[in-house]
Amino acid sequence: MDLQLRDKVALVTGGGQGVGEAICRQLHAEGARVAVLDADLARAERVASALGGIGVSANVADTHAVEAALKRIDDAFGALHVVVSNVGLTLPGALEEMTDPDIERTLAVNIRGALNVTRAAVPRLRAAKWGRLIYIGSGSGLKASAGLALYSASKYFLHGLCVAAGLELGRDGITANIICPSDIYPEGESPAGSWLDPKLVAVSCQKEGVSSLEELAARRIARTPAGRSCATRDVALLAAFLASPMADFINAQAIGVNGGSIPT
Repeated sequence: MDLQLRDKVALVTGGGQGVGEAICRQLHAEGARVAVLDADLARAERVASALGGIGVSANVADTHAVEAALKRIDDAFGALHVVVSNVGLTLPGALEEMTDPDIERTLAVNIRGALNVTRAAVPRLRAAKWGRLIYIGSGSGLKASAGLALYSASKYFLHGLCVAAGLELGRDGITANIICPSDIYPEGESPAGSWLDPKLVAVSCQKEGVSSLEELAARRIARTPAGRSCATRDVALLAAFLASPMADFINAQAIGVNGGSIPT
């Protein structure tokens, strides 16, 4: 199926690895010109060079850095049509274990970062008279997770931001949707980074009463009607469809990608 993305310009934040990289590659496969933004410039440039795009680096929590990155995209491509806000971090821990630095980091990256990218992108999407805002949320933004209060709260925020953006911008030909995947376990050469955190593995294993990530995955997969876990490809394929003109009537929606483990 031709998703009609040829020559559309797409920005993917956190595009240097994992889910972000998979989305970059899928958008490129559909003909989009891709700008890869990552805190690590080497990662961004590695992905971008393979796709004929550009790699840029910015701390999304820094308003001026985000604007400078988008100016580079303006200079390189002359337009912006699709923005995938994928950057996020997971700081696990019980409520009483939350520290001020953890709260500030989560607010800076998961909340302020999404706001900064959105508000910098909107004038550019309006200038193009067509646009797509796609947020990468989480199953924890549909059903909060014990031991992940900070993360869950930030993903619920992202859900709210997405819906509000879709309602505000829909009449301008700009849609906003949020993809909410279930657990994506390490895969391939560019794994999703969250499960590389021993504390996240420990908190999650304790909840499930298991002793390893492998056991954790097996137990959760056994409860999933589709019989497997979510993969980066699942998210990338949906992101490409939502980015396309064919998804014009999908707006202000939270879409679970979870094989039926969180029915809505």
